[in-house]
Amino acid sequence: MELTFYTALMIGLLGSTHCIGMCGGIVGALNAGLPRSGQSLLSQVAHHFTYNAGRILSYVFAGAIAGLVGALATKFSLDTAVPFGRLIAGLIMIALGLYLAGLWHAVTAIEKAGLHIWRRIQPLGQRFLPANTPARAFGLGLVWGWLPCGLVYSALALSLVSASPRQGAVIMLGFGLGTLPMLFAMGGVAGQLVKLARHPAMRRLVGAGIVMFGVYTCVTAFSVHGHNHAHVDHNGLGQDMSETHTKSN
Repeated sequence: MELTFYTALMIGLLGSTHCIGMCGGIVGALNAGLPRSGQSLLSQVAHHFTYNAGRILSYVFAGAIAGLVGALATKFSLDTAVPFGRLIAGLIMIALGLYLAGLWHAVTAIEKAGLHIWRRIQPLGQRFLPANTPARAFGLGLVWGWLPCGLVYSALALSLVSASPRQGAVIMLGFGLGTLPMLFAMGGVAGQLVKLARHPAMRRLVGAGIVMFGVYTCVTAFSVHGHNHAHVDHNGLGQDMSETHTKSN
């Protein structure tokens, strides 16, 4: 399985149960920002859509940056940067899956690493509260997209390994879209979905799914790169043989 839009989409969809704890407060603030005369289902959906549009846009921007960093890294050592990058991405996904299953909480250390940047960005979010207009909700989403989150970091690791700003942005777009159902459910559109996601058995099932993604990424980290490298060598060899044959004629 390649690091594609659909892979990231599934990671976001499966791992979005993590959003219940991380984003519950901000979703409550969004609901509080709705005017009393605008509590219809349609107004709630529109309000949360603009917030999530801002959040996903931040993800896409971060993915492009990660992809650019990966592209620069491959210029120095392609043979080692890509396989080890895939290995690290897989390990992060395994740690996240174990965290979601309630078995290991090491991923919280990764989240704490981003707190230094978040402390500088978080005050900007206060300017958009109360989020009582679409513009304010969108601005709040832009800021909240940088919240330290192990789930986001696992997707960013995939963007980094893609070694392409464009592919990195696409990966994070897929990830962001995958998290939408749970974020909308938290907004009150489908409360029963939230209750299901909180169930321990569901969290263990989701955690196992993320771990499987991680294990697959680790196992194929070197073989996939080796196959692609061999394919390039094979094409090059064919070209050299063709040139030799032409000269002999």
